[in-house]
Amino acid sequence: MKFKKILSAFTSFMVCASFLTIMPHFCVTKSSAVQSDWKFDFGGSGTQSGYTGVSASDAYSASKGYGFNTPANVANVSASGSGALNDAVQFKTTEETNTFNVDLDKGLYQITIFLGNTMRTSIKAENMLQVINMTGNNAYHTFQMPVTDGQLNIMANEGKVGYPFTISALEIKKISSNPTMKPTIWICGDSTVCNYYPLDASIQGGWGQMLNKYVDTSKYEIRNMAASGQFAKGFVAAGQFTPIEYYGKPGDIYIISIGINDTNYSNENEYYQTVTDMVKRAKAKGMKVILVKQQGRSNDISRTPLLSGRWFGGTLDTIGKEQDVQVIDLFNLSQNYYLSIGQSAVTALYMDGDTLHPNRQGAIKLAELVASQIDFDNAPKAAVMDEDKSFMLKNVGSGLFMDVSGGVAASGTNVQQWGANVAMRSNSWHFKSAGDGYYYIYSLLDNG
Repeated sequence: MKFKKILSAFTSFMVCASFLTIMPHFCVTKSSAVQSDWKFDFGGSGTQSGYTGVSASDAYSASKGYGFNTPANVANVSASGSGALNDAVQFKTTEETNTFNVDLDKGLYQITIFLGNTMRTSIKAENMLQVINMTGNNAYHTFQMPVTDGQLNIMANEGKVGYPFTISALEIKKISSNPTMKPTIWICGDSTVCNYYPLDASIQGGWGQMLNKYVDTSKYEIRNMAASGQFAKGFVAAGQFTPIEYYGKPGDIYIISIGINDTNYSNENEYYQTVTDMVKRAKAKGMKVILVKQQGRSNDISRTPLLSGRWFGGTLDTIGKEQDVQVIDLFNLSQNYYLSIGQSAVTALYMDGDTLHPNRQGAIKLAELVASQIDFDNAPKAAVMDEDKSFMLKNVGSGLFMDVSGGVAASGTNVQQWGANVAMRSNSWHFKSAGDGYYYIYSLLDNG
């Protein structure tokens, strides 16, 4: 007997609403097509082959189609890289008008930004934070964003007070004339979630940085807006939620995993109000919201008794019930895994001498645990049946079980509904995979 694919299905209801958010940035109306792909080499020490050289003194002009809006507020500086990365421009202020402008037709663009020498630099475009706290000399990051008004306005922004913020090179590639971003996973979080650079080789890691290992990135763009030291109210106040709300749309996922620093800089009531507000605003844009309780410290498994949670995890349960959104208990998911591998193996998943921050391998494991709880396809998934166990299949309407009529497994025998009779084995079944989520069902009366 071959049954159609068994599904572990669920339904969800999403209320969608739309509203207009006005974001101030510099509007330029274009009447004809302009160059769509660019490679800019910033600084005053020569231009790498294949790039367009830009000095700090190059003011924007419509004839060139690019340039600095306020050249007096940028300066040429040296950098420690090679080729296009051996020099850079340093932005002297964080004023909204202190941008590098590029004329671009309406569309969706891939932006790759390379820093000069810096400790920490964030990137703004269209007067919104797009990349949070890139760290280290010549760090680079690639992201997608729409341009809808004929001009990209981009700038380096202060990452840490007192340290320079620079750009060494900028690459722009048009992806589509449609300015709509593909479904996007947006992430709110702190130092256990955020990106560390270089992204593909950092020693320390945030699990949001590693989520791309468990997500089909041909379907989803991942935008990790988490920042070290951040708490919920600060996330909103710093402008990290702004692009999430501005670009957010049906099909997007908003993951909120924050709270560690809230216990130091905030309180439970303020945390509840801030997270609830973000959830409501994201849902209003049609986004799927997921709350993630944060993992514990590396030595929590040595406690007696074990903790059941940390850092306002219970508050997330309350918000999840009130707002009808999923809550992932990463605290207990990770703790159960840690218990299975033992304390020395857990310690090896964290930074040396640090019980709070995972290293790269630790972050990869946390990302795996989070991803295992998310339905990225938003569709029923095939159940995996244990082929070594037997099952009784109950009709929830009648309360009776699927049973072999007459208790004899033979060709032409009918299947009926009958009361439970384990000893007769006529209503016990086992499964054998037919591939692609389908299973053959055999009676225990039949050796199959």
